[in-house]
Amino acid sequence: MEKPPLESGWIDRTDSPERPGSWAFQLALCLLGPLFFVSYMFTILAPLPFLYLHVGTPNVRKGRIWSIIGLFLGLGLSFAIHGWLWGSLFFFLFASLPALVLGELLLKRVGPERAIVGAVLAVTVASASSAWVVAHSRGLELIPALKTATEQIVRESAERFLEQQDKSDIPEHTLEELKLLKEAPGAFFSELPGILGSLLLLLCALPCVALIRWNPKGFLRRTGIPRDFLRRWRTPDWFVWFALYCGAFLLFEVPYLSEVARNILKPILLIYFFQGMSILAYFLDSLRLRGPFRVIFYGTAIVFLTPMVVSFGFFDLWFNFRGRGRPTDEEKES
Repeated sequence: MEKPPLESGWIDRTDSPERPGSWAFQLALCLLGPLFFVSYMFTILAPLPFLYLHVGTPNVRKGRIWSIIGLFLGLGLSFAIHGWLWGSLFFFLFASLPALVLGELLLKRVGPERAIVGAVLAVTVASASSAWVVAHSRGLELIPALKTATEQIVRESAERFLEQQDKSDIPEHTLEELKLLKEAPGAFFSELPGILGSLLLLLCALPCVALIRWNPKGFLRRTGIPRDFLRRWRTPDWFVWFALYCGAFLLFEVPYLSEVARNILKPILLIYFFQGMSILAYFLDSLRLRGPFRVIFYGTAIVFLTPMVVSFGFFDLWFNFRGRGRPTDEEKES
């Protein structure tokens, strides 16, 4: 197959031999995935090491082999710690499967958005199918079994969080909500679809965003993603109608429709948060801010200015914030 022309600063190392010690780094990544998964605090990042192995290796075949090695190591460690159901099965569904689907779709150059949507759909279908098989094999009805299992997870998570955190550092309203979840975990079931949708979106989007930012060993070149993708990304114009629909039914309460709108709004706000962070990345690049200053700006935006970041993402359709800034030298060269 004819290779694409080389760009300035890019070297094709697809067939180059591995450097001494690279196998140790890849083996460490194989172990890092299950460690993230069982840590609870970093579970959302569990697919990242496996996606790095899959598409961060210039040789596609070797990347797939290391992904398989990581899968079996992760299944074994998860089984040893949490058993086959809460350990191995959950590890496959929420760590290995997202990375596998994302990696294959990105290598097919379908684009990050389609890859993330494909991964979310794959995890959703696989999770629903696995839940049905487990419930059927135990002679249980699916919905009551899911309700019981969800209540158990919510109760244990709330208890663990309250035990590990200093209660004086938790805001009063958050503390009351955690205590409510501990005592009556079924109270938030009406919010569950939106929460799960947002978590799945984060699970599949964060590894993809990280690799685009890092660009390990020509990742952007191999997947056909533009170098300025993150700072130029925005939602399609028609997407705003979903947000307006949800806002209308939140202002005017309508039975059932308002609950649906409330759940749809959660992943929508997360998507506009990503767009707001894209705007922030654009201006940080324009100001040539790197290193610790950039980390400080990102941390402040995520922790303290989340509503403002979401607002910038939403109103970008009308104000075109990035169109008002001067292009960077890199954009001029492109």
